[in-house]
Amino acid sequence: MNSSWFRKLLLSYLPVFFVVVTILFVVFFQSLNEQNRKQAIKANEFLTQQVVLFTDNSLKTLNYQVLRDTLTADEVRLFFNTDNSDVYRNIQATKLMDDWKLNYAIIDSVYLIRLQDNFVLGDGSGEAASFGDRPFIQTYINQKATAGKWTGKRSFNPYITAAPTATDVITLVQGYPHFSTVKKGYIVVNVSLSKLKKSIAPMYNSKLTYMRITDGQGATLMADAGANGESSVLSHYISPYTGWTVESGPSAGGLTHIALNFYNIWVIIAVVAVLLGVIWVVHVTRRNYKPISQLVSIIRTSSLINPYHEQSGRNEFGFIQGALEQLLEETSKSMQQNQKTFIMRKKHRFQEAVEGLVPIRESEWEADLLALQVNPAGSQAFVLVFEIDRYQPFIEAYNRQDQSILKFVVSSVTGEMAALQKATAWAEWISDRRMSAIIWVPNDVDGEELSGQIAEQIVQWVHSNLSFTVTIGVHGMADNLEEIRRSHEFAGNLLQYKAVLGTGRVLRSTELEGSELRVHDYFGTIHALSQSIRISDGAWRKQALALFDQMQDSISSRKEIESFLQFLHQQLNRVFLELSKDHRSVWKDTGAELLTLGRNWETLEELKQGCLHIFEEMTSKLQAMKDSQRTRAVISDIRAFIEGNYHNPELSLDYLSDQFTIHAKNISKLFKEEYGYNFVDFLIGLRMDKAKQLLLTTDQSLQEISTEVGYFNYNSFNRAFKNIAGVSPSDYRKQQTG
Repeated sequence: MNSSWFRKLLLSYLPVFFVVVTILFVVFFQSLNEQNRKQAIKANEFLTQQVVLFTDNSLKTLNYQVLRDTLTADEVRLFFNTDNSDVYRNIQATKLMDDWKLNYAIIDSVYLIRLQDNFVLGDGSGEAASFGDRPFIQTYINQKATAGKWTGKRSFNPYITAAPTATDVITLVQGYPHFSTVKKGYIVVNVSLSKLKKSIAPMYNSKLTYMRITDGQGATLMADAGANGESSVLSHYISPYTGWTVESGPSAGGLTHIALNFYNIWVIIAVVAVLLGVIWVVHVTRRNYKPISQLVSIIRTSSLINPYHEQSGRNEFGFIQGALEQLLEETSKSMQQNQKTFIMRKKHRFQEAVEGLVPIRESEWEADLLALQVNPAGSQAFVLVFEIDRYQPFIEAYNRQDQSILKFVVSSVTGEMAALQKATAWAEWISDRRMSAIIWVPNDVDGEELSGQIAEQIVQWVHSNLSFTVTIGVHGMADNLEEIRRSHEFAGNLLQYKAVLGTGRVLRSTELEGSELRVHDYFGTIHALSQSIRISDGAWRKQALALFDQMQDSISSRKEIESFLQFLHQQLNRVFLELSKDHRSVWKDTGAELLTLGRNWETLEELKQGCLHIFEEMTSKLQAMKDSQRTRAVISDIRAFIEGNYHNPELSLDYLSDQFTIHAKNISKLFKEEYGYNFVDFLIGLRMDKAKQLLLTTDQSLQEISTEVGYFNYNSFNRAFKNIAGVSPSDYRKQQTG
């Protein structure tokens, strides 16, 4: 076998391996260098802190010694309180300064300046006017500088005329007396930067590490020769005492510096290796890309590919992918379209066959079965017609997609139930709620028995596993297409009787035998029912039950029941058109409810219960209307009776109840509803109006008037009158006739 392609790929991508290995080495050494760098930084930080601590402690100790002697030493006090003629005092002060130099090796020079005679004692002793450090100390004398603090780097030369012997120092100036604003003189201590550096030098190796100290103004106090700019600084620390900045890092040219910066070299090596690897891969890929280019050229010459893919593809691979996707998409669309066309053609042919829409010869039917992939199990077949029960709640409970899925489940179950009996089923939904199925049975099987068995199994399965039920009309057997059509028509007609025979079951033609012989006077019953409802007679319920019993007894179809219901609606409409407006208003609402029920009922029992409920409410309204009319007449008579017999002391609700044969509570309630006030208030009002009239127009006594208006007890009359008029009967007469 030729392995040139294998060798080509191997040689193409082997350099990538070396590039990856190189990068791994780079990463390893860079990590190692970075770790060393961190350790170096940590060591330099510690060194810097130690240098700052040492320097601060040294300067603090010296400052403290000078301050203490300034406050307590007699030598200092006597020096500033005498003049230059006192040689002994000068010697004592000089001895004190020598002790300072002896105890603190970092001191370069010390001198005292007495202001009263401008005498300088120490290095460069003499008159202040000829003292080389006069300009420096003058800033303190003029109070332009603050005493007690270390200065930054400066040059010190005590002699003006002598050869230049300036020394780099830092200086501490203390005024005397310390706590007075008026100074007698100053103590100046100069610390040599070179001596300070020598004291620090043993703390580190200057060949490996450099140290740089700068004052607050940025001037370099001391620095090693190995300092390599800001980039090499690993530690940076500021003294809290002096404010100096201490920096350290690897010495330039040292091994540590080279090791810490070597990771930059590794980064450069890694970048170069990656670039070389990329260049190599691009080169080899271009060389090995020729077969792809040839494939693209072949695809471009094909007329089956949309040229849009060539424009939209960013490269040859995108072009190839787009071309393949287009081919797959077109193939998928073609397959889906063929499948959809096949399903629609199959359903359309099924409807033409079972409903007889077009004439089909038997030979054509057999050819159609073969073309539509239906393989009959035998020569005989029977037809099942399914109908979903209570279809309106079904479409309200499920969306269109779920409805389609559930219908597909029913058709699939039909095929599976038939297959279990080695039969062949062809089922199609011919309307929204109806499905028809032709089932061919094996030649050695009893088709009549099998048709009922399969139908019962389907009904039970749907009832047990789905949230709705189906009713199936079954009729068989058929030997040819013409008989299949007749069986389908008869099975569909059987579903018209499920309103009477029941839903969720199998309907057979044997259940209709003899029903045509049962003849009933439906129209007479409907007429009697409408008249009973009109007069709100209790006999209407008997007439309604008789009507539904007649439909049940004769096994009426749904169309027949709907026609009876329509006739009942027309009859009631005609009856109530002859009555008053109030009666017609009641019928308008009831008629609308009856029409709604006529659109939504499923079984005869549901229709019966709905009609009884509607008629019950209607007759209740009519009876209440009738009672209201009669009641208004009776209440009017009762009022007239009260107005004519108000003076009767025995007049009460019980008395009126006996007179008019109406319960006392009903009289009070109806009187209130009719006139807006109750019986007692009305009676008292009549009596008081008559009493007022008698008090004003007659000279009868109060007792006589009380008796005449129906009160035997004057106190009761007096109390009732006060409640109405606000005053007693006697006062009322006086006020009105006064």
